[in-house]
Amino acid sequence: MDVGAPQENQEVISSTTAATVNICEVESVAKSWMIDFNFLSLCRFYREQNNEKFSTTLKAFEAMIDDENQLQDHQQMKRTICCLLSRIMDGKNLDAHYDLNNKVTPLMSALSVWDCLKDTVYDDALYDKIKNLLFIQCVGVCLEKGNAQLAAHTLQWLEKESDLPEKLQRKLSTVVSKKDVYDQLLTRFSFNHLLKSINSFLDAFLQKHPSDFLLKAASKVVQARQERPEQADVDPNSEEPEPDSPVKPETNTVSSELNLRPKKKLFSTKTVHPWKPESAKKLQCRPHGTAKLKVSRRSCKVPPPSQQDTISKHRTKKKWIFEEDQYLKAGVKKYGEGKWSKILEEFEFRDRTSVMLKDRWRTLKKQGKV
Repeated sequence: MDVGAPQENQEVISSTTAATVNICEVESVAKSWMIDFNFLSLCRFYREQNNEKFSTTLKAFEAMIDDENQLQDHQQMKRTICCLLSRIMDGKNLDAHYDLNNKVTPLMSALSVWDCLKDTVYDDALYDKIKNLLFIQCVGVCLEKGNAQLAAHTLQWLEKESDLPEKLQRKLSTVVSKKDVYDQLLTRFSFNHLLKSINSFLDAFLQKHPSDFLLKAASKVVQARQERPEQADVDPNSEEPEPDSPVKPETNTVSSELNLRPKKKLFSTKTVHPWKPESAKKLQCRPHGTAKLKVSRRSCKVPPPSQQDTISKHRTKKKWIFEEDQYLKAGVKKYGEGKWSKILEEFEFRDRTSVMLKDRWRTLKKQGKV
């Protein structure tokens, strides 16, 4: 009988066992491991403040987890945490936007995400500490960047849209009126203090919700290869061993390195979710409230839904045309330097961002064209 390629829901035979498993379940389990691995990597890059690797991994994580039709509770929590981490990483970048309202800074957006994570924080004092740090740095970052007007707007937004304590509101009002970047309140509750406090939250979360299965499995493979240097060049995916290899043809290389028992079923075909690494309680504070929030930042000019996923952050550089330069000059004349978001909304640019406008203006000034 001619056997064709397995269909999407057809049962297949594992290469290492005689058990039959459903390919959809296998893919779901593999994707769960990959999601956990990317989440753990994002936490590490956040601790290292490695923006480049964090951004690259964040794209892979977002694409993978948003492709899931139904997230498990622990996956939804990890997605929400990544929403928070991305906003904290962009905390001092006022040109980055996660909301359609360009006046909502990354840290202002992080406040609503932090509210959704309240039930995941097992230390109430740590939760309140991070929330107060977010309140203070929402205003402090604006002052640090020399934008006192945005700092005043942020404080008004906090008074209306959040549960800002009255005592803290009075202190922040004094700081904004004095425009004092070195005020004791800002130095005592600094941005670095916020980064370290988020680290403490991540440590506690990962202790209760470990996501290192794939990492540990890979570590065992690497350790086994180091112990057997003569087999380092053997392809673990090859079906047949090298002529001089001591491994028998019917024995899988990786399985022998990990001392796995042969003929053992990898997954039960009776279970809908064959792999559940943890039992996480459901979020009571809007469990899927962050599902509508983007993990990564938004473009200042939101493209149509059909094009939004195709525009890459690291796109190919497009040459600035004469009309764009004229729009930029007119925008600076109308709003002044630094108001790149307003200029971007006012004039028609070709998939430009606020950062691109700022860089182009700097180039025009160096060339003496303005």
